[in-house]
Amino acid sequence: MPLKLKQPLTITGGTGVTASNSGIAWDGLQQLQQDISVGNDIRTTGNVQFNAITSSGYDLDGYTLLADRWTNNFSADGSINVTGNLTILGNATISGKITAEEIIAELTSSNVIFKSGSTQFGDTIDDTHYVTGSVYQSGSFSLLGSGNITEFSNDTTLADGSSTALATESSSKAYTDVQLGSSGEPTTTDIYLRKNYNKTASSVSNNTASFSAVTASAGSLTATNETDFLFFNNGQIMEHDALTIQQSGSTFMLITNPTSLGYNLDSLDEIKAWGKFNA
Repeated sequence: MPLKLKQPLTITGGTGVTASNSGIAWDGLQQLQQDISVGNDIRTTGNVQFNAITSSGYDLDGYTLLADRWTNNFSADGSINVTGNLTILGNATISGKITAEEIIAELTSSNVIFKSGSTQFGDTIDDTHYVTGSVYQSGSFSLLGSGNITEFSNDTTLADGSSTALATESSSKAYTDVQLGSSGEPTTTDIYLRKNYNKTASSVSNNTASFSAVTASAGSLTATNETDFLFFNNGQIMEHDALTIQQSGSTFMLITNPTSLGYNLDSLDEIKAWGKFNA
């Protein structure tokens, strides 16, 4: 004989739980089958999905996730997209590439920006870059876009005549010393060839113009003669075949042949000489 319950048993489904005969009272007199189910497969091999979970922490197979951090090392095999700021208090090791619109470094000890290709430092003409250590450059160097400098040459003969090599101080000095001689000073011939001064006659008398000047020494060359000078009378050049020169102490004299010249010198004439004077 069935027993009747004094207080019937009622099962009602709740949030996430479904009863097949929800809300039906069972007093024991008749059979009542209740099938209870949840919306997810909660077996250990199941796939559970929730809309939201609130907890002070989660233990995921040894990885503890708190509200603001993982408490131990974390590895991600796929992509991580961060829409806000990412702060890393420790070191970051990146095996792949970094793509960024802007990199601001407060302190840099060493870096490699690109394995190959071009890198631009600064974007305006007033940018200044300071380097306290050494700079090693294996490629060419371009200054203000005027052309590439490929090397600093220590060639003491300057034989290459390169338009892309800059001579060092050492090579320039060595080359100059050879040109100047063992003393390292200009030779007498060099000095003579470089001397050219402009003089105005201090007086004109008896077809002779006198200059307060001394001719330059010719050194090992042929002695200085009238062909080492140009003479002008009131701005007009004078013909050499009518002229002779003579040094008398500190006075340089231009003596003319009026017959060959075609006229006599006048005391009012302005006679100028351009040529190899000592000073």
